[in-house]
Amino acid sequence: MKISGSRTDKFLQKPADDIIGVLFYGPDRGLVKERAEALCRVFVQDPNDVFATTVLTADDLQTDPAKLSDEMVAMSLLGDARLIRVRLDHERPSAAIAKLIKAFDVDPKTAEAKLIIEAGDLTPRSAVRKAFEAAGHFAAIGCYLASAGDINALIRSQLTAKNIGIDRDAIELWMPLLQGDRSLLLNEVDKMILYKGDGEIPNTNVTLEDVRTLAAGGQTGTIDDIIMSALSGRADKCDGAFRRAVAGKMNSAVILRSLQRHITRLMEVRSQIDAGNSAESAMRSLRPPVFRMQERSFSHHLQIWPTQLLRRALSQSIEAENHLKSAGAPADAITSRLLLALASYAQKRT
Repeated sequence: MKISGSRTDKFLQKPADDIIGVLFYGPDRGLVKERAEALCRVFVQDPNDVFATTVLTADDLQTDPAKLSDEMVAMSLLGDARLIRVRLDHERPSAAIAKLIKAFDVDPKTAEAKLIIEAGDLTPRSAVRKAFEAAGHFAAIGCYLASAGDINALIRSQLTAKNIGIDRDAIELWMPLLQGDRSLLLNEVDKMILYKGDGEIPNTNVTLEDVRTLAAGGQTGTIDDIIMSALSGRADKCDGAFRRAVAGKMNSAVILRSLQRHITRLMEVRSQIDAGNSAESAMRSLRPPVFRMQERSFSHHLQIWPTQLLRRALSQSIEAENHLKSAGAPADAITSRLLLALASYAQKRT
């Protein structure tokens, strides 16, 4: 079946009990990921539990066409709900997937797991899309780029939730810069919220100058320099970039949140590598994609930082951010100490 429009949110909150699987596809890969993760939390209690969730790629299914079928009929060892997530980066295994969907739709009781497929922009002729849309126990949900009205409403709702307003000329300048992937849009709005005090300063408004300074890229290079240098073990370069950021009145919380985002992306790729996928394939599946100029540094970080240490770095970053919220906390000193500690570890690994 095809789910669209206002039916989508209601479906994601409570899909029918007889729904076996859902295909999320479309040009907005950020929205594909966001909706898929929301449904994962409906299907299983803990989507990160390796016993509850199995992650497959298009390459896995091309190498072993029977793998998805085997996973779908395999019973849980603990009797809990199971989930299969497929990242369909190409459509070479589409015929096999379509055949499988038709078979389970005819005999749904044979499916022991729920299925979520995340794909890019599939045409109406796509075998996978056609199979999901034609089935009664499967659903297809398109994820399309937001309109100008949607972007306006999303910006205002995110800011309003933090009691932050925005000037009319500021949003008119900002909106064209945020068109595209939903996850990039949300990241930029989140960065602006932190820049404006995370809702802790009353009567705060985003101004035209704020957009020009932050959203138009005035500080992006500095943040990237700080984070890439820290995790690469270049302490001197990291410290220099951090000092320039402090001199430019950058909020330390913005840096920590950006650090957390980068570490989370590294963990996502590392989990795929640990599951047997190549680093190149895992990086290609990341959404939003790694900037071309940062691919070498990102790959280098994967070599330096194992999963366990990434988890520890993320935990320390979150702890540091919590300390910043204490009255009178030396925000710059706390952030600098963490960054230099990360750089020191990375330097030992290079």
